[in-house]
Amino acid sequence: MDLILPVLNSITLGSLFTLMALGLTLTFSVTRIVNFAHAELVAIGGYVTAVVTNYIGLSIYESLVAAFVASAILALAMDELAFKPLYKRGSPTLFLLVASIGIDLVVRFSLFLTADATGNIIIQTKVPIQPLMPLGKTYLTTFQVVVIPLTLAVVVVLHALFHYTKVGKALRAMADNEDLARVSGIKIYTLRRLAWMLVGGTAGLAGGLWSIYLVIDPDFGWNSLLRIFAASILGGFTSFWGTVIGGYIIGFAENLGIATLNTWFGVSTAYAPLISFAIIVAVFLIKPSGFAGIDLSSLLAKLRGLHKNLEPEAEG
Repeated sequence: MDLILPVLNSITLGSLFTLMALGLTLTFSVTRIVNFAHAELVAIGGYVTAVVTNYIGLSIYESLVAAFVASAILALAMDELAFKPLYKRGSPTLFLLVASIGIDLVVRFSLFLTADATGNIIIQTKVPIQPLMPLGKTYLTTFQVVVIPLTLAVVVVLHALFHYTKVGKALRAMADNEDLARVSGIKIYTLRRLAWMLVGGTAGLAGGLWSIYLVIDPDFGWNSLLRIFAASILGGFTSFWGTVIGGYIIGFAENLGIATLNTWFGVSTAYAPLISFAIIVAVFLIKPSGFAGIDLSSLLAKLRGLHKNLEPEAEG
């Protein structure tokens, strides 16, 4: 059995799931909002990329920039018009979560109406994906050599921004204690706007890449939300690198897992989302903090101790 194709597909899906989930992780890290409307930021990015490429004739790179900007503006509008006013009134987390579901419905059905009126209920960005080099019985494509490094590059940039810049330190201070950050002179609402634009931009970029990879419709963001949440939950909702690990775990688990179940037990591939749901339940039951709650130094110390215990004693 040739495993190169399913592994390559799993890595590709894992990269896309990771890009989608990074914005959700960033949202919760900075604002503590569990944003179900994040799905529509992804969907808008996909549609903007497809429309400006197919009908306006922009290059794919210009289209992805347009998707980044469009979703960033939408994310900022979500916060300015809904989340921030509710937050200023002292609304509890549950109210913000319910508001995010309402925003999702408004944006999704607006997208449905627009797509239906223009005859674009189903659309795909018309960019040829070319084979580059053979890998066993399959080929490494131009899409894969872009999406995988791009995903890791986005993670590195976000990590560097949060840990090695004044803006990132201010964002982390705001996330830890907003009142203390405010009295310290940090412009929390300016930082909040920046965070939401990064959230929307990364989601839009992910949606744009997805529209190159597969056909999309107005529901595709919502249909991907379970995978997005699963990846972010595996990362503890706060860790970018944990989200990366989570995204690739979901990519491999769904792609290889459902293929294995289909081959051995005849399980339909339509049940693939159940794997993500099972992972979410397992994480909540076993390790609610996800990979963010794992102390790597402690884990490595335990592994070294176990290795020493397993070594045979030297003969005297």
